[in-house]
Amino acid sequence: MIFGDLTSPDIGRIAATKVAVLPLAAVEQHGDHLPVVTDSAIVTELACRVERQLSDHIVLLPTLWAGCSHHHLRFPGTLSLSSDTYVLVICDLVESLLSSGFRRIFLLNGHGGNQIPFSEALYRLALKRSGAKIAAQSYWRLAARELSAQNFMSSPNLTHACEYETSMMLALRNDWVKMEKAAGAHPKRDSAFYDPMGYVPSRVFVSETFESLSPNGALGSPELATAEKGQRLLEIIETCVVGFLREFSQWPTE
Repeated sequence: MIFGDLTSPDIGRIAATKVAVLPLAAVEQHGDHLPVVTDSAIVTELACRVERQLSDHIVLLPTLWAGCSHHHLRFPGTLSLSSDTYVLVICDLVESLLSSGFRRIFLLNGHGGNQIPFSEALYRLALKRSGAKIAAQSYWRLAARELSAQNFMSSPNLTHACEYETSMMLALRNDWVKMEKAAGAHPKRDSAFYDPMGYVPSRVFVSETFESLSPNGALGSPELATAEKGQRLLEIIETCVVGFLREFSQWPTE
C-alpha cells in the first residue's frame, strides 16, 4: 500500500496491522559522474520494489529526501540538515506514525551520513517506552551477508559514488550517469586500526572531512560499474529487505 494514496480513515483502520516503511535518503554530491539525487533514487526504487511484493503487509511512505550531509557541503549541490535537526525530524515523523496507530515502523536508509543520527533517534524513541517496534537500517548493511557472498563485483563493499552505487544507477537511469567522468579515490592510512574505505572493518572512529578522502567526492572504482551488476545488486538487496519485513510484520507489540 502507498501511504499517500490512502485517506485518513483508511490509515486509521489499517495502521495497527501494517508495517510503516519510511525510506531515508539525501540530496548530495556524488562525484563528477552521478546526479545529486542518487541516494534518493536508489532507496526509493528499492522501497517500491519491496512494496510491490508486500503490498498486503506494508504501507510505504514518501522518501525523506533531506538527509544529514554536512560532510559534503564543500561540494555544490548538497542539501543538508544538521545532525541535531535530523534527529528531531526522525523523532517527529515516527511519533506522528505512532499517533496514527502504527505499531511497527521501519526506516529503510539509503545514505551513510544518516546512520548515526537515526541511531540516536531510535535511542530517544526507545526511552519513551512506546511499546511499538521501531527498527532502522541501511540497505547495504541489511544485505551485508548476501552482498559479501557475491562474486561479480570487483570492490569488496559499497562506499560512495562507487562501483556499487554507479552500477545501480546505470540499471535505473543510465541517462543520468556520465561514465566518461567516473573516477574515485582510494584513500589509505598506514594503520592497523583504521581503513577509511571500510574494506577492512575499522576499530576506531576518526574525524575526517570528506574532501580529505576524495578531491572529487567519489570513492572506489566507479569506472568498473555496469547496468548488469546494478540489476543483480538491486535484486539481492530487495530479497533481503523483503525477508526482514516479512519477519518484522509478525513481531509482537505490547
